[in-house]
Amino acid sequence: MQLSKDSILNSKPQLKEIEVPEWGGSVFVRPITLQEQATLADMGAKFDRGSVVVRMKHVTLQLIRWAVCDADGLPMFDEKDAETLMGKTASAFLRLQDAILKYSGLTEKSREELEKNLSGQSEGQDSQ
Repeated sequence: MQLSKDSILNSKPQLKEIEVPEWGGSVFVRPITLQEQATLADMGAKFDRGSVVVRMKHVTLQLIRWAVCDADGLPMFDEKDAETLMGKTASAFLRLQDAILKYSGLTEKSREELEKNLSGQSEGQDSQ
């Protein structure tokens, strides 16, 4: 099906249900947006040399707050939940983080593929 500008601009992300056995059930996640990806990268650079607690609170939890949602796509958590979430099982957050990054196409493998494609484009442009 051919997409129109309006259909792209008005599209809603598809949700994916992720089992979180540490919490006794499942949650929905959505892929992060381009803006969120850029903000996450900036935050990662900003907190790269900070304490692990600060990094987890500002980067990992922000990713969770953006992407974990209810069945309607509305965020499940907000900033005021950060302290309580920091006391929850780490494996649940690692599971969700991995699922969100994979669903968003931001795994190491997808990044390597993108870099390879971009490198190939640059080489092609250099030879023209």
